[in-house]
Amino acid sequence: MWENVNHEADFHEFSRQHNVSYSYFRKVFKLYTGLAPHQFFLDLKMMRAKELIVATEIPVKEITYKLGFDSIHYFSRLFKKKTGQSPTDLRKQNVTE
Repeated sequence: MWENVNHEADFHEFSRQHNVSYSYFRKVFKLYTGLAPHQFFLDLKMMRAKELIVATEIPVKEITYKLGFDSIHYFSRLFKKKTGQSPTDLRKQNVTE
């Protein structure tokens, strides 16, 4: 998943390719990770976004699209929900440190 964090994930297709039903795949995945595949993938995207925000000067809008999000508003709202702060606040915090 980490290698494809910049793309969308199709877990139904992944299940078909590995000859298991999606419901079985989801159940086993959640058993091992504690999260549904989509939530786990979103968490990976947020980890990558944090890396890019802190370590680069790439604009947040570009990071949004780089990670496969269609809307900067959705990305920012999700980022704040997952991390507790907005992307711009995280960047400001790391610039001053």
